[in-house]
Amino acid sequence: MKILLVLLLCLGNVWAHEKELKTRADEFAYGDYKSQRHHPWPFPILSIGHNMQSFQNYGGYPYWHDGLDIRSVSDQPIYSSTGGKIVNIENYQRGNPLYWEVAILDAEGLVWKYHHVDRSSMPAELFQAYKDGSPIAAGTFIGNVVKWSVTTFGERYHHLHLLIVAKDGKYINPYLLMEPLADRDAPLIKQIGIAKNHRPIKGQEVSGEHALYVEASDLTLHDKFILPPHKISYRLNGGEEKVVWEFVNLPSGKNDRDFIEDFYMNGTCGNYQCRQFFINLNFTPEAPRKTWKLPAGKHEIKVFAEDIVGNRSEKTFQWKVL
Repeated sequence: MKILLVLLLCLGNVWAHEKELKTRADEFAYGDYKSQRHHPWPFPILSIGHNMQSFQNYGGYPYWHDGLDIRSVSDQPIYSSTGGKIVNIENYQRGNPLYWEVAILDAEGLVWKYHHVDRSSMPAELFQAYKDGSPIAAGTFIGNVVKWSVTTFGERYHHLHLLIVAKDGKYINPYLLMEPLADRDAPLIKQIGIAKNHRPIKGQEVSGEHALYVEASDLTLHDKFILPPHKISYRLNGGEEKVVWEFVNLPSGKNDRDFIEDFYMNGTCGNYQCRQFFINLNFTPEAPRKTWKLPAGKHEIKVFAEDIVGNRSEKTFQWKVL
């Protein structure tokens, strides 16, 4: 009887765990890629320069970064994190030698896109495999990181931009599939405040409809390249914790511009000179710029910022609705 009870308990725990995985997959619509996790990084990492949720505004309009900028030394050799079939080798900004892609379709149906590969360093075997459709093994040399011409925050920005795309075209956060990085520092919540017309305002009193924002950031193996946190959530007036967004994938899934100007408020910047993130705590994909109609009186919100490995910080803000 005791053995039967233990067996039933174990089966119950397994069922609950599988249900949790399925719920998470359904909620974020990225599939269960647990067999894919813990792939090796393509080279020794200097730091992470940008993550999937980074706010970018280099070309005159804002967009999501979609993947990871893995910073490297000059002429760093790149080795494929997974085996598979080469499905693309392309100069995706024609005429610009900085923008060459090597894309590999793995056995799980994910496409691994390696951007900023030096064309002159790509081996002939790579092009032959692309032409023949023959598979390559994990750890195959695909070329060197191209030399980047820009210095930012005092350092040359040599990097590989790694994107992972699922069968349905949705971007997957590469962190989910890579060997975990040693990271014990929680994100920083600098301030929480009131917003009107999608812009932060000063003070702790407001009348009428309004939103709230949090200025938060994270670091990965660097002290200057600040990044947006992986997950933002809050408790309003002691209620249940509500997730604003967790970046398993992007709010729109596969479009690098949808919701970027809704999730981040006016005043946010992301380029070679400035990184500052004002995150809209009222954001939902269903109502991207909704505002609250709270009763007159004092209110309190506790905001949580979390990184990809679960380090978490919190900060409380109180304000008065007139």
